[in-house]
Amino acid sequence: MTWKYTNVLNECIMVLLTIGLGIVASRLEVIEFQSFVPSATKFVFYIALPCLVIQGLGIGMDFYSDTLLWNFFGAYLVLRAIFLVVSLILVGLDRSKGIGYVAVYWLSFTWISTVILGVPISAAVFGNANVGKKFGILAGISSFIFQLPLQLFFLECHALQDSSIEELKEKNRVHECEEDIEGCGADESEEINIQCERDEEKPTEQVLPRKPSSLGNEDEVAVTASSLLKNRHVWKKIAVQVTRNPVLWAILVGFTLTLSTIGPRFLNPTSGDYVPGLGWIFLTLDWLGACVSPVSLFAMGVWMQKEWRSLFGIPWWSATLYMLSKLVIVPMFMVFLAKAMHLDNQSGRAAVLIAALPISLASFVLASRYKIGEAVLSENVALGTILILPTILIWNIVLDQLDVFPLSE
Repeated sequence: MTWKYTNVLNECIMVLLTIGLGIVASRLEVIEFQSFVPSATKFVFYIALPCLVIQGLGIGMDFYSDTLLWNFFGAYLVLRAIFLVVSLILVGLDRSKGIGYVAVYWLSFTWISTVILGVPISAAVFGNANVGKKFGILAGISSFIFQLPLQLFFLECHALQDSSIEELKEKNRVHECEEDIEGCGADESEEINIQCERDEEKPTEQVLPRKPSSLGNEDEVAVTASSLLKNRHVWKKIAVQVTRNPVLWAILVGFTLTLSTIGPRFLNPTSGDYVPGLGWIFLTLDWLGACVSPVSLFAMGVWMQKEWRSLFGIPWWSATLYMLSKLVIVPMFMVFLAKAMHLDNQSGRAAVLIAALPISLASFVLASRYKIGEAVLSENVALGTILILPTILIWNIVLDQLDVFPLSE
C-alpha cells in the first residue's frame, strides 16, 4: 500500500533537486549568475507570475459559489497583521534596532513563498493542480495588497531616518563649532575655523556608517516623523513602487474577471458556458504560469551558490529562533485562525501547510535594496528551504495525529 504522503515527499524532493541543479549549474559555470538570475527574476515577476495569478484567480476561482475563499483570504490577512504587531513590539524592546527592522522581522515571519512553493506543495497534498493554484494564490494576495505597501513604508522610513539623522548631526556639529568660536579668543577662533573647514571638506567616503538608530530614541523618531511630513516625495515613491507592481495589477484583473463571472463562466474549460474560440487565453496563461516555480527555484539555486559564504552569517542561536518562529510558531497561529474562520478541512490544512513554508527570495531582494537585514533574511531563505521536506511532512503527520483538518480518504 502506497503511503498517502508519497506525492508530498516526491514534490519536496523535486523542489530541492531543482534548487540543487541550479547550484551545480552555477558551480560548473554553465549558468552565469550576473546574467541569468536578474533575467529569470524579471521574467517570473513581470510575465509568468501575473499570468499564473490571472489564470488561477480570474478563471479558476468563483467567489460566489465558494464563500470559504473569502475566509481563507481573511485568515492570511489577520496572520500578517498579528505579526506586524509582533515585529513592532520586538523593535520597541530592542533599542539597538531602527525602524527598518520592523520590515526585517515582518519579512522573516510572514513573507511566505505562497506561490512558488505553496502552489506545488498544495497540489501534491490534495492531488489536484487547480486546488494548489487556488490556495497558493489566495494566500499570497494579502502580501501584495497589504504587506508590501507597509514593508516599503518601513524601509523608506529607514532610509529617510538615516539621512535625517546625519543631517541633524551635521547641523549640531556646525552649531557646536560656532559656539566654540564665540567663546574663544582670536587665535583659538581661527584654529577652530580651520578645523571646521577641514571637517566640511572631508570626502563622504571617510564618514563611517552610523550605528542603527533606536526606535525608542525620541529625538530620532521625531526627526523621522518630521521628515516624513515634509517630504512628499517619499509617499510618492512608495505609491509609484506599489502601482508599478505587475502582480498587483494581475490581482486586480483577476478579481475583475472572477467577480464579473466572465472568467469562471466563459474562459474556464470546465464550465458549461465555456467559449472554445477563446481557449487560447486559458492555455497561454496556463503555459506561462507553469514556469513560475521551476524557473524561480532554479534561479534560487544559482543565487545560493553565488552567496554561499554569506548565507550562514548570523549566530546559530539566532538562526534557530528564526526557524522556530517561522516553521513552528507561525503555522501554530494559523491553526487557531483557521478554526476561528471556520475553514473546512481542506482549506484549513492548506492554510497551515502554506504558513509553514519558508520565506521567499524576494525578501532578500528588498533587504539588499535598502541595505538592512541581508544576513538575517538570506539565512532565513536558505535554512527554511533546506528544511522544507521535514517541515511539511511533520506538520501533515502532526495534524493527522491531532485529528485537525483531516484529509479525506
